Amino acid sequence: MTTELAANGKPFVHNHGAHCETAVTSALFRHHGVNVSEPMVFGIGGGIFFGYLPFLKLTHLPISAFRGKPGSVFRKAAKRLGADFVTKKFRDPKKGTEELRRVLKTGQIVGLATNLYWLPYMSERHRWNFSGHNIIVVREIENGFRVSDPTIGDMVDCTVEGLEQARFVPGPLNPRGYMYYNKTINHHPDLRQACIKGMKDTCNLMLRIPLPIFGVRGIRFLAKKVMQSPDKLGFQEACRHLAGTVRWVEETGTGGAGFRYMYAAFIQEASELFGSEDLVRLSRDMTAIGDTWREFSVMSARIIKKRNRPEATFANAGGLILKCADLEEAFFRDLQKVVKKLKA
Repeated sequence: MTTELAANGKPFVHNHGAHCETAVTSALFRHHGVNVSEPMVFGIGGGIFFGYLPFLKLTHLPISAFRGKPGSVFRKAAKRLGADFVTKKFRDPKKGTEELRRVLKTGQIVGLATNLYWLPYMSERHRWNFSGHNIIVVREIENGFRVSDPTIGDMVDCTVEGLEQARFVPGPLNPRGYMYYNKTINHHPDLRQACIKGMKDTCNLMLRIPLPIFGVRGIRFLAKKVMQSPDKLGFQEACRHLAGTVRWVEETGTGGAGFRYMYAAFIQEASELFGSEDLVRLSRDMTAIGDTWREFSVMSARIIKKRNRPEATFANAGGLILKCADLEEAFFRDLQKVVKKLKA
C-alpha cells in the first residue's frame, strides 16, 4: 500500500488488488470516502457469470467468460451504490487522450480499460493480448501519466503514447479508449439493498438466460465440448483447446476459480451484514465450487502433460465441469430462495 497525491492534492491510496476492475472500482469509491471491499463490489456489481463464446476467438481459441462483460461490474455497482458516474468511449485516440487530460484537470481520478500487452511498464513475462485490463490514472506528469495498476505493488509512470496505444489497440474486444469515473457518490449507500439487487441479478444471469452458451447451461455446453474434443479435433488440438480453457479458469482476470472464491467472500460479507446463517452456508458452498474448478485444472494439466494417470481423461475432465454446473445450479437456486427471505 502506497499513498500519493492526486491531481486535486487529495491523498490517493494505491493497493494491490485481486482483480483489476473490482480493485479499480473499490479504489474509486474509497478515494471519495466510501470504503467498499473488492468482493462487495464484485457481488453488488453482479460480476459472477459464465459464457462460452465460440464465435469470439482470442489467440485463435474460443473465449470462456467467467465474469460479466468488462465495464459492467463498475456500472452496476456504481448505480446500486447511488453514484453519479460517467462512462465514455472514443473513435479518435487523440480525442480520448484530450478528454482524459480534461477530466484529470478537474481533480478526478479516472478508470481506464486497456490492452495489457501494450502497457509499456509491463514486464515481458506478464504481457499478453487482453483488452479488459483496468487501471486508474491519478494525475498527469511530464510526458505521461501517473498510474495505479492494481496488479502491481507500487504506482508507475506511463508515457502518453504507450497509454494511448493500450487504450486504442485494434482487434477483438477493442477497448476504444473506455474511461469511467464517479462525479459524485452517496456517502451513506444502502449496502443491504445493493447486495440484494446484485444477488438477484446474478441468479437471473446464471439460471434464466435461455441461450445454451450462457450461465449454467453454458457450463454444461463447455463440458460436452471438452468430452467430444479428442474425437472431433484430434488429441494434440484438443489439448491446445483444453489448455486455453484452463487459462480462462486460472489466469484470465482473476480466473474462473478465483472469481468463485471472490463471490464466496462477498457472500460471507453479506452474511455479516444481514446476520444470515444461510449465507454463511452458501459462502462455504461457493468455496467448494471454486475448489472443483481447480480440480478440473489439475486434471487438465495432467492430460496436457501426458502424465499417464488413468483418471486423467477428457471424459473425466468434462465430467468435473458437469459437476461444477450441477453445483452452481444448486447454489443459485438456493441463493434465490435465501434472497427472498432477506430484508433490506
